[in-house]
Amino acid sequence: MDTADQTPFLVSTDFSEVSDHALEHAAVLARHFGAKILLIHVIDKYTRRMLKRENQPEDYVAEKLSGLAKEAAEKYQLEVSPIVKKGKVCQSIADSAKEHGILFHFLGTHGKKGLQHITGSFALKGVKRCPCPVIVIQQPAGNITYKKIVYPLDLQPGSRQKVKWAKILHRKAGSHFDIFVDNYGDKDTDRKLNADRKQVVEILDHNKVSNTVFCSSPGGSFAKHVLKFAREGDAEAIMITSDPDKLTCNPFNKEEERVLYNKENIPVMFINSRNLSLVIGGP
Repeated sequence: MDTADQTPFLVSTDFSEVSDHALEHAAVLARHFGAKILLIHVIDKYTRRMLKRENQPEDYVAEKLSGLAKEAAEKYQLEVSPIVKKGKVCQSIADSAKEHGILFHFLGTHGKKGLQHITGSFALKGVKRCPCPVIVIQQPAGNITYKKIVYPLDLQPGSRQKVKWAKILHRKAGSHFDIFVDNYGDKDTDRKLNADRKQVVEILDHNKVSNTVFCSSPGGSFAKHVLKFAREGDAEAIMITSDPDKLTCNPFNKEEERVLYNKENIPVMFINSRNLSLVIGGP
């Protein structure tokens, strides 16, 4: 049996509107995958401050989360179960994702403003810490079905590993991928990238994954080119590779933040390149 059939989705909530948006997006893909949803809230200092303001006991969180899960199950006609954890938000979510064998983690973000604990830098940290792909959400799903996804391809470590997830999304959701290739303007570098492109396309074609190849304009920020391409092409999501090691050496990576908090509010799927020894495109 396909492992994707057995693995649940995880949705983080701080009981804010944008967390509800993340749950809505999870429901869209869960229907395609036949997956159940685990709805998690981590009790930390921010939650305790909220409870103190509202003069509520800690048990109030479990009660509120259970009610939210029940409402979501009825609304989306899916199995939705609540999980309450205590500790640091990002680490607790990462541990839960590993414990439950989560396939995708859906995370709402308010951007780089506000004090809710699933916001700003927490979103970037959550992406880096999570062992599974994280889909970052800023607005309601609306008509999004995850049928058209931009696949940026550059020479960053792990960029080709996204093929594995493209295969899964096509098989389950019928997703089409626009391969958007970087243009370094250097013959030797572009030759190497062209070889990577051929390998990625061969794997996709072999697995009958619908795809089209486009090339970026030379010069400037590749992240800006990607966002412009996604906006003009009405993309429903962008799939990028995120290097978890960059969190330690540079927590303010501007290219990643530009995509994460994109003004177009396009959902972004982050895949951490944790194991570069993986066979490209598999298993």
